[in-house]
Amino acid sequence: MRSHQRGTRALAVATGVALLTLAMGVGVASAGQSSSFAQNTFTKWIAGYPNMAGVVGGDVGPGTYAGVILSRTGTGTVADPILITADYHFYGSRHSFTARVDIVEIGTAATINGVVTDGWLKDNLAQGEFSVISCTHDSVTTTCFQGTLDILRGTKPED
Repeated sequence: MRSHQRGTRALAVATGVALLTLAMGVGVASAGQSSSFAQNTFTKWIAGYPNMAGVVGGDVGPGTYAGVILSRTGTGTVADPILITADYHFYGSRHSFTARVDIVEIGTAATINGVVTDGWLKDNLAQGEFSVISCTHDSVTTTCFQGTLDILRGTKPED
């Protein structure tokens, strides 16, 4: 059983590294071509686990963020990264969308890969990253996660 868990963890780490490599390659390929992806920013925090709240900006326009963590494993080290599957909801003043994302978090940095499941640019791939920071919201200083989630235009299956 322990051997199986190590094998599963090794596969998850390898998958995370592969996704990070792919994300970096796509990011480099689209650099300087802002029309090929929609840039969105967020700052989020835990609002009673597994729920998240926050604010968004970028191409969606100023607005709010809501999310839910669907699964979480790991401790956050290189040997045991935190692996998260979550639903991210961006409610901007110009656009809104929901994305199902897989996150690989090591230390204070994470990569995000997923797909838009509803709303603006539905079915396109999404990628991004976040950093763990300290922030103040609602007069409380807490741990927050600040990053980007870009939607890659033209990546839905029928494109």
